[in-house]
Amino acid sequence: MRAMATDRSGGDDKENRNNTMHISVFCGASLPHSATPLTSAEKMQKLNNKLNRNKLIMEQIFYGFYPKHQWRELQIEPAVHYYSFKLLEENDPIVSDSRYTVSKGTKPYDIVPYLNWSQFLISERLKNVLEEGQFNGFKCFPAEIEGVTEKYYGWLNINEAGPIIKEDRDADIVWFDLNTWKDYDVFHLKGTYTNICTKEVKEAIENAAITNIEFSSEYIGVA
Repeated sequence: MRAMATDRSGGDDKENRNNTMHISVFCGASLPHSATPLTSAEKMQKLNNKLNRNKLIMEQIFYGFYPKHQWRELQIEPAVHYYSFKLLEENDPIVSDSRYTVSKGTKPYDIVPYLNWSQFLISERLKNVLEEGQFNGFKCFPAEIEGVTEKYYGWLNINEAGPIIKEDRDADIVWFDLNTWKDYDVFHLKGTYTNICTKEVKEAIENAAITNIEFSSEYIGVA
């Protein structure tokens, strides 16, 4: 099982680009009692909300995802300087100057990772799958890999939930407050740079047979 990829200023880039996480959810404290007695309709709504929340947390609904690092995969370096231990943001120089050179490998899969970093490019095929599914939480920008004719796009994970409020380092499990998640299909937890998606995104990607992508696969129980 792989460890959580946290945002920090030191460490080994190669080690951290392989990091991911297994996601569980924590519902947080109950709301304070209302000073005004609830009506029958409000009581029923509150019960339905609780049942729906319990249904959500009884199954794994979030998955970390990351490059699978298949044989002979293309690995790239951007033409401009970048900071390894962070997710890309829309104002980063890489977004406006998205030229890349091949550092390693020969095979251009649907996910093309940066060398020694957790960031990656996605193929036009993967971009189309996500757009056709009308999934949210990410943005793309055109990218050019020297010597590669296939179309690729930079990946921006633009939405955040969390932060982590509990973790089990031995089991590599983290919990966050589900109330901080705003129905994003793709997001990351505050203070980390691990990409996370919903079960629907995972299934769409798997059904399209997208290459060189791996998901957290273990079931995570919730207390």
